[in-house]
Amino acid sequence: MKTLLKSLLKIQYQQRRSSIIKPTSGFTMIELLVGTIIAFLITVPLLSFVVDMLNTDVREQAKANSEQDIQAAVDYIAQDMSQALYVYDHDGAGGVVDAIEGQLPENDDENRKPILVFWKRQLVEEAIPVSACEEQCKDDDAYVLSLVAYYEITEDDDTSIWCQPNGETCPKRIARFQIQDGVTDFTGTYIDENGDTDEKLQRDRGFKIPTSDEGYEGWTKEDETYENNLEVLVNYVESFTLNEVTDNKLAKITIAGDSQRRIREAVDCAQSPSYCPKVTAQVGGRSRKLLE
Repeated sequence: MKTLLKSLLKIQYQQRRSSIIKPTSGFTMIELLVGTIIAFLITVPLLSFVVDMLNTDVREQAKANSEQDIQAAVDYIAQDMSQALYVYDHDGAGGVVDAIEGQLPENDDENRKPILVFWKRQLVEEAIPVSACEEQCKDDDAYVLSLVAYYEITEDDDTSIWCQPNGETCPKRIARFQIQDGVTDFTGTYIDENGDTDEKLQRDRGFKIPTSDEGYEGWTKEDETYENNLEVLVNYVESFTLNEVTDNKLAKITIAGDSQRRIREAVDCAQSPSYCPKVTAQVGGRSRKLLE
């Protein structure tokens, strides 16, 4: 009897245990393969969308920076030409000023083209001493004649700081050159010919006032070596064009930027003009901007 009872209890215990502990089963290879394919089809488009958004943001930021730089360059040129007396018209191919090109620096370099050249009145503050005045008095301001030239420079050295980031072609840039006369007193004598007192009062080497015989068109530099260098105004430029000159007083210029070159991407401005922001302005004694 005891043996029978033990057997029944053992059978009942085993049945309860088997009902609690159920065998587990994993994924088959086909199920894993199908799951992987589904995850791939969902993840790849999402990653592509995120990457496209990031690239678009970078391009738009480069475009905005280029627009700001081009606008600032045009504003600077407009301010610079507010005292213009004579603007050279372009009579050569490519918008190069031929009249006095041979008298300007870097005239034998095909990659450095003078585009906008003009004579202006340059203000020199506190230049002329006032003798009959106490110490608290300021010196008088003076105006001197100055020659200014804006160049379009094509960089051909891919290791230059102006060709960063490195790419197949380097961006263009605009540079400025200026020489001016020295400050004279009421007798026409230079106040500081050698720049011993203040360099701003000194005549720049190479500068010469145009004579009545040669005029502006026939001006020739003084037989001296220029010491003033070209100073870069703006980089990442697609083109710098002198469209027209009116009565040698007003000039219409166009500057087009190359925003994508900032991020090493080549862009065809004819195909993607939105990434080549352009500003056209009429500059001179009365500058007026014409935005495009």
